[in-house]
Amino acid sequence: MKTDYDLIIVIPVGPNCKVEFIEDTINSIKYYCHCTYKILISDDSQKRTGDTIKEIFPEIDLLRHKKTHGLHGGLYITLSLAFKYVLDHYSFQLLLRMDTDALITGFNPQDEAIKLFKNSPKTGIAGVYRKSKNPVDSFGNVIDNEWLRNQIVALAFTRRLLRQPIANYTLRKILIDAFKNGYDIGENVFGGAYFVSELFLRKLDEAGLLPESKLAAVVLEEDHIFGILAKSIKFDLGDLESGSLPFGCAWRGLPASPEVLWEQGKKIIHSTRFWQDLKEPEIRQFFREKRIKEGAQTMSDRINSGTVE
Repeated sequence: MKTDYDLIIVIPVGPNCKVEFIEDTINSIKYYCHCTYKILISDDSQKRTGDTIKEIFPEIDLLRHKKTHGLHGGLYITLSLAFKYVLDHYSFQLLLRMDTDALITGFNPQDEAIKLFKNSPKTGIAGVYRKSKNPVDSFGNVIDNEWLRNQIVALAFTRRLLRQPIANYTLRKILIDAFKNGYDIGENVFGGAYFVSELFLRKLDEAGLLPESKLAAVVLEEDHIFGILAKSIKFDLGDLESGSLPFGCAWRGLPASPEVLWEQGKKIIHSTRFWQDLKEPEIRQFFREKRIKEGAQTMSDRINSGTVE
């Protein structure tokens, strides 16, 4: 019998992930997500990093991969196997996929996602939504999407297709289905952190795309692949980044300073690896101090209100 949760969090772990940073990310989930949830570590490290994390947090689930799948299409395989595991073991409202260098920085970011998926059930993936050649995020950063658009065309519709014919012919077939459903070449939801609905994952599984093993050798990032797959089965991609929405994510480093992200109320951020001269330990310390301060204030409020003796 499947266990029911509001939220499933899937965190893929590779060979270069640091235990102390994974621990901090999990602590941010535990502090800010006030719902029923289950964390699944998808361990592709081949270093038993997942086992170390489970020693610290015995309540998490751990999926160990027997062989390294790596990046690009390989990460799509790793995540697909994790999503398949989730479907087989849990019932849930939605799933949050997040990298180890993503962080929860505000209370209940899942609430906005639940609202989006409820109002738009044909949305499959939501987060930092990118479309066109040079989209601009809510902080004014111009995102280079042109490489991706050119790469997709090259892999599926030029002689480069022949370098990995099985993978690229499979990609081409799925792309044609996506184009029929309005896919704008290169549109995607950034993969550092995003929400997906249970319905979307079930439909991917029913279509034989969780995973489609022939895509393992495709030289696209997993978020690019999932964007194409979503459109191929008539699902849309959704925005949870613009304005006051909860995501504040960029590919390399943060999209804005920790102070700005905090002041604007962003609830899921990526990447904690750097912001200008700030390095990951300093960025994590900034947000950890915010959690400590909030926790102390909450306890003070409870004492003053008489709910704690």
